This record gives sequence, structure tokens and C-alpha cells, in this order.
Amino acid sequence: MQIVREDVFEAVRRGYNDLRLVSEEEITAYFETIDTASVLGHSNHIKGILFEQEYVEALELSGIGASLFEATNHPGTDIMVFGGVDGVTEIKLKASDSVSYVTAAMQDDPETAFAVTSEVASLIGADLVINTGIENAALEAAVEETLFAEVISPIGAFSLFQLLLGLPF
Repeated sequence: MQIVREDVFEAVRRGYNDLRLVSEEEITAYFETIDTASVLGHSNHIKGILFEQEYVEALELSGIGASLFEATNHPGTDIMVFGGVDGVTEIKLKASDSVSYVTAAMQDDPETAFAVTSEVASLIGADLVINTGIENAALEAAVEETLFAEVISPIGAFSLFQLLLGLPF
């Protein structure tokens, strides 16, 4: 599954009420005006929503019924998966390449199933998490290339900002 620009714009529209009905050009213009210090927060917010969308689509393409919650800030979990013994299973998704970030969330909520990016799943193990088969790097690249193109360079402001703060996302 390839993440396309339209998926990123759909994630923005889902996560920003003020941008729900605007064009791709207006969305791009909006993100061109934000200050550099807030780029990381916006990027991670959009990446998380994009991850939810992509995973639900992947499940549906494989014949498994799944759905997003209407609100992007649904308490506790991120998506619903239909079928199986319990009928509906709610799952929390973590769009990150940081094992410590994910394991801390798992410790805080041990009763919830976690679906994670392929980078984290390969390090944690399939018996503890669900490997979505979606790479964190692919999510980041899609968001950066679509909305923050001027900071894609490995020495760009976005990368330097992450490096300086030591952020795992």
C-alpha cells in the first residue's frame, strides 16, 4: 500500500475542523504560515491520523471490517475492528519508531491491544503488538513531502529540530 498526497490531505481535513472543507492549495498555504517551532507537533498529529486511516484501509482490503471513530481524539482507543469472538475490538495505534514510547503507553494501558508501525513491531515482537505493516518512515515522508517540503532535507529545520530535542517520532 502506498501513501499518496490525497491521504495526507484527508488526514488534515479529519484532524483540523477549520480545514475540513478547504482545497489542497488552501491546506498547503495554511501550513506554510505556521512557525517552525510548531511544525513537529502538527506533523505528528497528522501522521497519527494518517496512520489510523491507512491501517483501517489495509484491514478492509484484506477482508477485515474496521472503522475509525468519528472523533480523532476518541478516549482510549483509535479504531474498531469487527468480527472475531468479541464482535468488536477497539485498538490503540502508535505511529512511532520509538520502542520506549510504545512500551510506556502499553504499561499505562495493559488491557488494550496495540497496533504499531513495522519498525517498532520488529523490535517488540508480534506476541505483544500488532504489526500493521506500515512504516513510520513512510508516514513521516508522506506528511513532510506533502505539507512541509521545505524541511525535507536531512539538514532541514524539521530534522534538526527533532535531533536537537531528541524526539523519537
